[in-house]
Amino acid sequence: MSDDVPVDKSWTLRLTSRERPELPVLSGAQRLKGRFVRTVTRTSPPTARQLYFPVVNDGARFEAVMAVSALAVWDALPREHWDLHLLATRGGKNVTLRVGRHLDDMPGKKQIVKFPEQYSSGVAVLPYYTDSDDLSIRCARRDDATRSAT
Repeated sequence: MSDDVPVDKSWTLRLTSRERPELPVLSGAQRLKGRFVRTVTRTSPPTARQLYFPVVNDGARFEAVMAVSALAVWDALPREHWDLHLLATRGGKNVTLRVGRHLDDMPGKKQIVKFPEQYSSGVAVLPYYTDSDDLSIRCARRDDATRSAT
């Protein structure tokens, strides 16, 4: 199917953690028990391995906005990498695209492009390009003495 065919619904940005385990699918009784336990103990469920954010697109251009705090999760791992994918359906078939820059005549962006590191709740959040010029995000728990996710 041609890339010129419009998608059936709007795009979604999916972030997938390389380090975080897949959460098991819970039965109805387990979900009810978990809801009761969380109410009594006031603990939060673990962060999912995949996070989703809305995307605004205009043809081939897209924009997704997420707060740094969305990645500085309460159960942040010591170091975590999130890979970014765009998701949609086209003609009833799922479309998954890895986020990156490839047609800009600038190979090797990992060594060239540097993004600013941001902090929230003791977690350093740093976007970066991979060896294959895909975009990923590195997060790391930090105390005040070690403020770098690299």
